[in-house]
Amino acid sequence: MTLTQEQVPWGAASMLIRTHGDHAKAYADQRISELTAIGDVDGVAMWKKIANCINQLSGSGPSN
Repeated sequence: MTLTQEQVPWGAASMLIRTHGDHAKAYADQRISELTAIGDVDGVAMWKKIANCINQLSGSGPSN
């Protein structure tokens, strides 16, 4: 099964929640920090989408 570009962050968020449970958002935030530190703009953008999906799936609503 091939995911669309819109489905990728949702799939990643779902996997992270299954793998890390309540710590999934913290994991995503750590990745955002690491990628920001090395200047990976595209990586930061993707992980922000993933973090937003984690928030929505866990009932926390969208993040900024």
